[in-house]
Amino acid sequence: MIIPKVIAESAIVLSDQYFDLKGLSLYSALAVPTLRDYIREGALPYFKLKGKVLVRKSEFDTWLEKFRVDRKKDLNTIANEIVHSVKKRRIGQAI
Repeated sequence: MIIPKVIAESAIVLSDQYFDLKGLSLYSALAVPTLRDYIREGALPYFKLKGKVLVRKSEFDTWLEKFRVDRKKDLNTIANEIVHSVKKRRIGQAI
């Protein structure tokens, strides 16, 4: 299927839109002050146009991906800490 250029360009524009902080807050469920803090820290990429802060959706999504929690990894870390703690106790008792 061939998608007409007009439709394809519209889809690209819609999929990578810019949000102001209020729109980004609605999109992300993060409060505007929280987003401002991340911007102030230099953690969240943004544009500033005549005093208005804009964040590209794709850049926000990429930035947010850094915070993904891998539960298996967390469980493995917890299990390893417990095993290490038990081994440490056994070594202490053997002395």
